Amino acid sequence: MRAALICLIACGGSESAIGPTKPLPIADRSPAPAPPRPCSATSPDQIGEWRYALVTAPFDPVEDLTHEQLFEAWRDGSLAAAPDTIAALSPALGDASRVVRLGDRADPASRRAIMPAHELSPAWKAITIDGAHPLTGASPLLVPLCGVANQRVRNIDPDKLSTVVMSGTTALTRRTAERIESHGAYDLVRQIAPWFRSADITHVSNEVAFLRQCDPDAGPSGDPMDLVFCSKDRYIEALEALGTDIVELTGSHLSDYGSGTLVRTIEMYRKRGWVWFGGGRTQLEAAEPRILEHHGNRFAFVGCNAVGTWLHAVSKGPGVAACDWPRMTWEIRDLRRRGLLPIVSVQHQETHEHDVPPGLVTDLRRLAEAGAMVVFGSQAHSAHPWDVHHGAYIHYGPGNILFAQSTEAQREATVDKLYVHAGTLLAVEKLYTRTEHGQPRRLTALERARFLRQMAAVYADLPPNEPWSAPTTSPADRVRPDALIVEHGRIQQVLVRMPQRMTSDHRYPLVVDLMGGLPYPDDAFIVAPIGKRRATGPEIAGFIHAKYPVDPDQTSITEPAKPTKKRRSRRR
Repeated sequence: MRAALICLIACGGSESAIGPTKPLPIADRSPAPAPPRPCSATSPDQIGEWRYALVTAPFDPVEDLTHEQLFEAWRDGSLAAAPDTIAALSPALGDASRVVRLGDRADPASRRAIMPAHELSPAWKAITIDGAHPLTGASPLLVPLCGVANQRVRNIDPDKLSTVVMSGTTALTRRTAERIESHGAYDLVRQIAPWFRSADITHVSNEVAFLRQCDPDAGPSGDPMDLVFCSKDRYIEALEALGTDIVELTGSHLSDYGSGTLVRTIEMYRKRGWVWFGGGRTQLEAAEPRILEHHGNRFAFVGCNAVGTWLHAVSKGPGVAACDWPRMTWEIRDLRRRGLLPIVSVQHQETHEHDVPPGLVTDLRRLAEAGAMVVFGSQAHSAHPWDVHHGAYIHYGPGNILFAQSTEAQREATVDKLYVHAGTLLAVEKLYTRTEHGQPRRLTALERARFLRQMAAVYADLPPNEPWSAPTTSPADRVRPDALIVEHGRIQQVLVRMPQRMTSDHRYPLVVDLMGGLPYPDDAFIVAPIGKRRATGPEIAGFIHAKYPVDPDQTSITEPAKPTKKRRSRRR
């Protein structure tokens, strides 16, 4: 990571549209100081600044305006803003008589709007001004504040701001490998690496394991049409050049050459100080949320594979995490209760077109409703659109970033940069790419406009989303769903009832209840299978021993008595 990680900082207080005002204690009878006021950047009594942002509809092809274009839009009536925003910006932007007055919420679908930057939402696109992002750069929408204050006043604190890059499919094999062989690993990412490295945390979803004796042009059979993939060890230099921090391991091809290659690949990541999630050396490691902290923002990365046709990728040992929806929704709610920000990435149904499969929409939205901050469809080889549902940003599929495929729909993709401030996702910036001769490059303005029209058309056919609805919350529950993997990648779902009172330094008795409905004490873990019985009592007990604070020496398994066969008496 290219920035220090520090502990979560809790902050509060109310803020006005221009800046925060703090009432004096009742006992203090001195005159209250005047609230901060807009002023010149050269004023000697400057105490801070208030950032504003120009927003538009999510599929608007415009990404950037010049200063002159912003001033013209302010004067010609094509912008909207709230009255207090107009008052704050008029000294810098001029006459605001034609600016449309906003109500409680902007509607960028009908008109571009300017709003305080801390009120941004990923439901809108933030437009940069001369390339400067409203949350980080200098622009005419940054208003200096003057007044009397003991501390700096600002609505966006750079010490509470984090950026996370989320990218789509990486598979350093076939045509992508040819490019590395002919031009080198750095050349492969040369045109996109600066954008990746500009983030505080960089995510890569690498779907192919590294193999010492790898032929990236064909599988073990020598047939290029074989869907069995590997990468040469030195290809990892491409991921290093991107500034990778965290690697997603939900891909269906990670065990194409056996689970040992996945374990070895993870060791290569570990030696580089990278974090991985969604796959692992055990199923417990694969399903475990991985926590990264930056500037007080605590991100929990969770991943799984929902593709039932690639069962060899999901196993009892090394492999990818299986998508068990009850477990995942409970876990997302629990992470939110503990103040973490879930970023959930799912390897789901693949298509070779931009249309989004209905099942993908249903499953990703259920994770949003559970409280995820971001939900990502990492499976997509063809880019899908994005939306906001129950406050969560959902990208149904960004597409191939480092995997060269032949169809037109598979050549263009997006990369998302998340802007998270004080625990809130405010904006998502996008890099639009096209793969040519095995190498991704940025889209031109005309290509980007065409691509966004395609995304808007697909988005219009999606079921209606609910961007402003709150996620479903529930109080902490002693009973939680969980799941373990048994033979052939099959899932055994269980219900785990935890002790009524728990301390971190204690281990508790375990009862595996295969009979159901029996009374048990409140000081033990009680685990019962649900659905079709696929796991044995000892298998369930072993899973619980590995994951929960239980005492193996105080484990009991209650099984129903086996029916006895009645012996028939012989007639003489």
